[in-house]
Amino acid sequence: MAFICYTFVTAKPLPMKKLFSLLLIVSIAGYAVVSCEKSTTPSDAPENTKIVAWAVGAMDTNNVGVILYTDDAGETWSRQGDTAMFLGVDINNVWAIDQSNAWIVCSGNKIFRTINGGVTWIPVITPAIQGPPSLYGISVVGNTEIWISGSSGTVYKSVDAGNNWTVYDTNSFRRGLIQGICAITSDIIYVAGEFATGQGPWGFIARTLNGGTTWDSISLPGGFNQYRWIGVTATDSNNIVVYGSTGHYAVTHNGGNFWYTPGQVDPGDINDLVMISSESYWGAFDYDMIFKTFDGGETWLEQTSKGPLNQFLVGIDTYYTQRALIVGESADSTRSGKIINTTDGGNNWSLRHVSPAKLQKVSFAKIQQ
Repeated sequence: MAFICYTFVTAKPLPMKKLFSLLLIVSIAGYAVVSCEKSTTPSDAPENTKIVAWAVGAMDTNNVGVILYTDDAGETWSRQGDTAMFLGVDINNVWAIDQSNAWIVCSGNKIFRTINGGVTWIPVITPAIQGPPSLYGISVVGNTEIWISGSSGTVYKSVDAGNNWTVYDTNSFRRGLIQGICAITSDIIYVAGEFATGQGPWGFIARTLNGGTTWDSISLPGGFNQYRWIGVTATDSNNIVVYGSTGHYAVTHNGGNFWYTPGQVDPGDINDLVMISSESYWGAFDYDMIFKTFDGGETWLEQTSKGPLNQFLVGIDTYYTQRALIVGESADSTRSGKIINTTDGGNNWSLRHVSPAKLQKVSFAKIQQ
């Protein structure tokens, strides 16, 4: 693997005190689809819009992976999926393209997709990889270019909606756990994860600028490669955030030439984070913590979760600036989870569903009707 040598700038550390600020309503005209962001639009949703989303989770008490569906922006949820098909399968992530088309990635190197809004789910033939690996990350460019990541250094892609796959050398990623993958364009893809014990710093970030032909490892200032990275997200090729363990994150505003490591938001892990804009982020954390920033992470607003406590909030997605869904999982061995939502930018959160399984991720359909 090639290694890049960058000049880095480290910002002044954040104060440990959690700061409160007024919520900002951002109004930007137009419609934009960003490759590794699941949210679609930056203003309020039109009236009478059918807002579709999926949430997924690990096996329930009957050992069946969980798929939940809503067509009313998360107010009510129904179960999808054939029991026999998902028996013994943990469903780790979901990417909803539109109201009909969605993809899920699972344990055992399994991928499924739907083309009819979840009425039926179709198994996708995946590359034969020894293990097999558990799949955790998915990022879609357009409708047909699919990027996948997972355990044992797994990274592969399809440019024809899963008919054929290109597998990247796992030695390039030292067989680490790669939960985060962000395909900003067909050429620019970032991955983020962690190495196994004894293989150097915990954290690992790599990128390709040529669609996967070559990969470069990124070293962060301030010793930040010691932190386990859980995810990576972006608004465009310039503005990228990597996030992970013990509330740490790193930001670039110039395509990775300079990285800023502002400090720690909270002692708990940042399990999922969405970017509403280049300066506005919304994160789901351990132990029911929700934080939002409007200034690129200089200050963070703590928001109040709802529902059963002692849960890790592990998945978040937004629809416009004010609507968000968060899914959680029990912090102990109990198989339980929850879905909460907000329609006012996080001023108020409501419990919408309690699940007999640990829920993992949630995705609004990017194209609504």
